[in-house]
Amino acid sequence: MDNLVDRHDAAIPAPTAPGATLTGATRAPIAGESLTISNIAQGRQHIDDIDAHLRELLATRRDLSQQIQALRSAEGGPRIEHARENEIIAVWADELGPRGVEIAMAVLTLCRGAASKP
Repeated sequence: MDNLVDRHDAAIPAPTAPGATLTGATRAPIAGESLTISNIAQGRQHIDDIDAHLRELLATRRDLSQQIQALRSAEGGPRIEHARENEIIAVWADELGPRGVEIAMAVLTLCRGAASKP
């Protein structure tokens, strides 16, 4: 998979005018964008598009996290920095409440990867 950081123009669509509605299933909506659907199939397509985008972003996050872990280990530090993880969890909790904590924990678990065996 391509590095989405290098492909930001392809991975994250250009924003539309504030208050615009998304009527076609041509791109994932931007956070906070007002969506109007005319039927269930269209709504489901938007959800599928969002889910695909989320999976791409999570794969990129996992790759970056594993690189950071490797660099930290190479410098003699711990693979996981719990204070940093607590900061991340707090942000998700502030934004989404208790379910945000659950999502943050799932993302962190996914991105930690398996500890290398001695």
